[in-house]
Amino acid sequence: MLRRLSAEQQRSVRHWVMEFVVVVAGVLLALWLQQWDQRRRERLEMQAAEQSIHDEIREALKSLIWRQAISKCHQDRIELLQAGLLHGSSHWPGVEENALFTNLGNLPGSVARSVYHRPIDTFTDAAWTSALATGALSSMNRERFDTLVSVYDRIHFLQKTRELEDHAATTLSPLGWPIELTPEIRNEMLRAVYDIDRSRFTFAFMNARELAATMRQLDWDDRAEIDRAIADNQRDMAERGLKVRPCIAPEQNPFRSPANR
Repeated sequence: MLRRLSAEQQRSVRHWVMEFVVVVAGVLLALWLQQWDQRRRERLEMQAAEQSIHDEIREALKSLIWRQAISKCHQDRIELLQAGLLHGSSHWPGVEENALFTNLGNLPGSVARSVYHRPIDTFTDAAWTSALATGALSSMNRERFDTLVSVYDRIHFLQKTRELEDHAATTLSPLGWPIELTPEIRNEMLRAVYDIDRSRFTFAFMNARELAATMRQLDWDDRAEIDRAIADNQRDMAERGLKVRPCIAPEQNPFRSPANR
């Protein structure tokens, strides 16, 4: 068909064919660049979301490390309360001693005397919830995503445990002062002791070593960060003049082997 066209017509056809090829190639290149940029932005968003999640899980690990260190103090306090409630007279003398510290130093006084002193735990899920809401993890490997789901299942369980512990500790707060134990009050206090003991067992069962092992599976080795956190915590307590009870064990870095802790 081209042979039937004049030279001028052939040149015109070649010109339009070339323009068509250039336009199609330009459109395809633009689509490819758009998809590449979209994937790049999704990758950056996922990396930023995962970094926030990593930081959030590390904070949960720090809380579990401190929980492990103070577990014996909590066990001692539970045994003291239980023994007094089961075998004591109807007159409760009050518990003045702090469960964790012999001296609160320059730490601001609490609202009321603490019968069962607890740390301020960091079991949050804000980064995880935000990542799910924005879809930032949509391109994540399925196995890695499932691992994060299991981690946050544990964190949510720890949140509920903390709520149970808070409620029980609030119920026990009158034992900081001398009171008369009626049968009803005694039973209420014993139920609260059971709840805080159950909470203590949960914090011990959901231990830091298992969480650290899961973090290793995610290629997160926070050995140096945890070392710094432990040193910062010790320095902060020293600056505040806090003196811990002998029942508090040294904090252990679960990323280190027992011989190197």
